[in-house]
Amino acid sequence: MVVLVYGCSDQTNLSSKSSESTDWELVILDSIQVDYLGSVGGGDFRNGKGVFFNFQENKLIEFDSTGKIHYERSYPTDGPGKVLYPTQLRYTDDGRLFAASFVGWLYELNRDLTLKQEITLPFPSQANDGGGFFRSLDFWNDSLISYYPGRDGANPYDPYFIRDHFLLEKIDSKTGGSVPLIKIPSTSRYSSDKFFERPWIQFGISGTRLHLALSNEPMIHVFDLNDGGSYLHTVNFKPSKFLDNGEHQEKYQYISGSRMLDGAIRQLFVTEKGTVVYYEEGIDEEIFVQNELNLPKNFPKYKDFQKQVLKIISPDTILSNEIIVPYRIGRIMNIEGLDKPFYALRDDDFVGEEQEYITFYKLLLVKK
Repeated sequence: MVVLVYGCSDQTNLSSKSSESTDWELVILDSIQVDYLGSVGGGDFRNGKGVFFNFQENKLIEFDSTGKIHYERSYPTDGPGKVLYPTQLRYTDDGRLFAASFVGWLYELNRDLTLKQEITLPFPSQANDGGGFFRSLDFWNDSLISYYPGRDGANPYDPYFIRDHFLLEKIDSKTGGSVPLIKIPSTSRYSSDKFFERPWIQFGISGTRLHLALSNEPMIHVFDLNDGGSYLHTVNFKPSKFLDNGEHQEKYQYISGSRMLDGAIRQLFVTEKGTVVYYEEGIDEEIFVQNELNLPKNFPKYKDFQKQVLKIISPDTILSNEIIVPYRIGRIMNIEGLDKPFYALRDDDFVGEEQEYITFYKLLLVKK
């Protein structure tokens, strides 16, 4: 797919294409520059404003759709007012901002990004990784929904964690009280007693439906939040290429990244009119070994041997075409609706340009 470039004035015509088509393309409408020099380690964008996290400074930066910075806030890592690595960021519809660190701390922030409160659960999270642009924090019906493993001492690195435990917590942000939510359905191979590569868990919510994905299975599992998170159905989004290293002979084997690279869901966006899956295809063993892609110095070469793809699943489970995303487009901040523009980080390393600002592409999904 070729990414088309249109001026902003063309947006109305683009959005008015036939509603019957299942073929889509990705259009770059514009770009904005945020006058900040630093890395982006997680973020969100909703209702005309965005926020991103800079790891080196333990800082959040909030900006608007013109690129203007409204607030910058660095946080102490100990003592009063500490906020530790708030990489997961989610705005609510009414403008509240919640954050989670990659090791489980949960926060609510004021509109000027100062700390409003730390949300403390009765038990600690046992997670030691994750965060960033993974989608594992959301808000529904006055409750936070979070991937927060640790209830009853559950270890998320146990090979049967996904099979044996609830995967999410529904959290009262005022009290820290929580109830467990969502069990993996039998449609997932992780419900069995076999061993597989450890996946990342992501989810999103639209209305009363929660959609959950494990990163190395091409499936979306759908649950009803109005019925305590009961399982409804599973959709296989049928990628034409999504490599997988299969069943392991013993636990704690890590094959992906050492001998080959699994296909992986990188981001998941759930909207009223459809779910968008952003995934990478993976790299087979022969290419991986020949090019020594297990070495950190060669990690940037991954982009030479696999594609990154968007695919849309309609509410009635009709699948779109595969929309190839060029690598100059990096992680997506959020997709609020299939008919709304959204923002994605420009990959300056891939483009080969060093700038003293951060560029976000303004994008739109358009039916052909």
